[in-house]
Amino acid sequence: MNTDINILPIIDLENISQSLIASIPQSELLAQLIILKGQFILVERLGKKCSYKFLSPEAVEKAFTSKTATSGWLTSNTVWWGRTPAGEAIIQFYPTQKYQIQLVGEDTAVGGEPDLRQVSVEEAKIINVPMPAFLFAGCGGKYYLWAVKGKTFKPDAQLYKPPLPNVRDDSSICFGENSPGACSASTILQTWELFWKSPFNRDLAQGKSKTHSNDICCSLVSLHESKAKSYPSSDLVPVQSWKFKTPEDIIKQLFS
Repeated sequence: MNTDINILPIIDLENISQSLIASIPQSELLAQLIILKGQFILVERLGKKCSYKFLSPEAVEKAFTSKTATSGWLTSNTVWWGRTPAGEAIIQFYPTQKYQIQLVGEDTAVGGEPDLRQVSVEEAKIINVPMPAFLFAGCGGKYYLWAVKGKTFKPDAQLYKPPLPNVRDDSSICFGENSPGACSASTILQTWELFWKSPFNRDLAQGKSKTHSNDICCSLVSLHESKAKSYPSSDLVPVQSWKFKTPEDIIKQLFS
């Protein structure tokens, strides 16, 4: 039995690098790149003189990248696309409209008060509810949702909590047993549709409404029964996080 084991020697990259640099004639050192935090300095040798130039990370990336990065075709709802270490990042804007929602769970008291009549969520399983405008964002395998006021997208718009259950305090979406794929320009529409086709329960239903602070599902059933044409924007609750106030903050805090 051959017991010989081929073990590669440990390579000391530091010593090798120093030896290579020491052996290179100064005349062949054309330039050096100094890396700072968020900034680069290019030192170029021009004869006996040196020139110094500040470079942005984008300029350095462009210089070292020969392949063109494209997003592919974007849907009309997409307002921002980027590529991050976690993968593609996308923000979409959806204007005000009615959605069909499937509610499952316990009986819901309209208004959240015990003296009001009870409406069974099982009986009102499928409801049609007007919703405010939404910002839907994804990066990697995580997706987020915010409500905004107005009919058009504005980068400086105030962010509000979506008047829906199953969305966490950090605005990330809980898909339950469903597993959305990684965010990409070609799949985000399917993920948006998956979100609305998934059943909603009463998890994470608190603090989403000024009039029904204990359970947003009460508000949804009430809007359905009254056949409301629009969601009352005055009922929206502003996002409490100091990090997220506007869509610009989404890019800075999540995708930078």
